Amino acid sequence: MKFRGRLLEQEPLARYTTYRIGGPARYMLFPADVEDVQRGLDLAQTRNLPWVVLGLGSNVLVKDAGFPGLVIRMGKGLDRFEMKGATAIIGAGMPTPILARRTAEAGFVGVERFVGIPGTVGGGIYMNAGCHGAEFSEVVTEVTVMDAKGKIKQLSRKQISFKYRASNLGPVIVLEAKLVLGEESPAKLKELQSRLFRWRKAGTPYDQPCCGSVFRNPSLTRTAGMLIDEAGLKGHTVGGAQVSTMHANYFINTGAATAADVLKLMEHVRKTVQKKLGVELEPEVRVIG
Repeated sequence: MKFRGRLLEQEPLARYTTYRIGGPARYMLFPADVEDVQRGLDLAQTRNLPWVVLGLGSNVLVKDAGFPGLVIRMGKGLDRFEMKGATAIIGAGMPTPILARRTAEAGFVGVERFVGIPGTVGGGIYMNAGCHGAEFSEVVTEVTVMDAKGKIKQLSRKQISFKYRASNLGPVIVLEAKLVLGEESPAKLKELQSRLFRWRKAGTPYDQPCCGSVFRNPSLTRTAGMLIDEAGLKGHTVGGAQVSTMHANYFINTGAATAADVLKLMEHVRKTVQKKLGVELEPEVRVIG
């Protein structure tokens, strides 16, 4: 099967995740266009392999044994950026912080707060990512998806149900989205973004290998970070994985962490918070493999 992009075999996934953790993918596809994505799904189907989509590799933990099927890495070639008036047409492979910056520079408001989301637009829409009180569901008007059979369809906002860090999109690949934005002075937006960036720098271990938030926030008043902190778990370590001393809902890879270390640490934190504070934490990080 011929691809315009690259198809690699037994490719280590650690280098493609923000955790820097994970074994090899049986196949890893870097699609150059939508047809490549279809060919990839064909390949998975004919060889009876599971498939999974990866963007910038944040919000995921790949197991040490890797993934026994096809990993489709959305990036270059699927990172369209076009403004039609105040409507942004964005490819799934575009990094969300770049979307936030480029729209802000052009004087459009609506996704400027997403400068702190470390993933792609496709992944962000799929899980309704958000930060600083804003989320994708507020701006999405249409999403173009491909189903497991390679069929492409447009879904209007009405057809998608978004919840906190979740959507009902199911087993599809997000290819593109339309976002409706407002207008605002670029200087104002730039100022807000530098303020958010300073906050992020001061409050999270953003420069260390981690996946972003590990658990979902049970509520706005009692966040997962507060609960983990309250349970006395800041700095708790299992192998190479550690609860960040800066922000308790970030678990960092201190250098040689395995996926098993992170999973053990998650389980310990979940049990301790449940026992001490009576709250059941739900993972936000997606485990692959």
